[in-house]
Amino acid sequence: MRYAVLSDIHSNLVALQAVLAELADAQIDRYLCLGDIVGYGARPNQCCDLIRELGAICVRGNHDEAAVDPAKAEWFTAPARACILWTREQLRSDNLAFLAELPALRVVDEAISMCHGSVSDPDLYTVTPDDAALSFAAMETPIAFFGHTHYAEWFVDNGDGQPPVEWPSPSGATWQLSPNARYLVNPGAVGQPRDGNELASYAIYDSDACEMVIGRVAYDIAKSATQMQEAGLPEAMYARLWLGV
Repeated sequence: MRYAVLSDIHSNLVALQAVLAELADAQIDRYLCLGDIVGYGARPNQCCDLIRELGAICVRGNHDEAAVDPAKAEWFTAPARACILWTREQLRSDNLAFLAELPALRVVDEAISMCHGSVSDPDLYTVTPDDAALSFAAMETPIAFFGHTHYAEWFVDNGDGQPPVEWPSPSGATWQLSPNARYLVNPGAVGQPRDGNELASYAIYDSDACEMVIGRVAYDIAKSATQMQEAGLPEAMYARLWLGV
């Protein structure tokens, strides 16, 4: 089975389309989406529509939740809150219902856990081995995918009683999975990377070959930024697209 793993699309339709074009010939059997389909960007309905058309298995992100729960947005920075308030006004009723029904955690094919921030807490930013250890303690599968940090990387639990090992991968990577280890993998962000690489990020997991790939793909950043500017969204949210931060 070949899984394409997407996270943190953030209403960036141009980036999402570029990633899907890259995956078109990759013989993908199933799409997994780790949340934050909306927020920040200027095309929330179109991104929701594409993810739904793919039949992607999804969990909710904090921006997805804030789009349907006003109280959640109170935790956001002022620019992020402005974006989610605009997003809430744009979303069609069917997409609001879609986002409202997304669970915080899912297990796929009895082998893959999906979450947004952490298996133990959907709002936790997993950025250190100690953070990763919380997910490893909670997960009941050999592999878990998470997002939220917009940073492509993975953590390995070798089962030796030592802290998880962190492997940052902002330039992409391919590696073979060991049957004796467990993995916590962040595919990076489709729509707003923050690992110093402005290219859209995604992952492919081949369960038969025991292979994981983190890939990066260029997209028309200027087009995305123009869409956000024309929508009246905060400049800080699109100026950062060129920087990958």
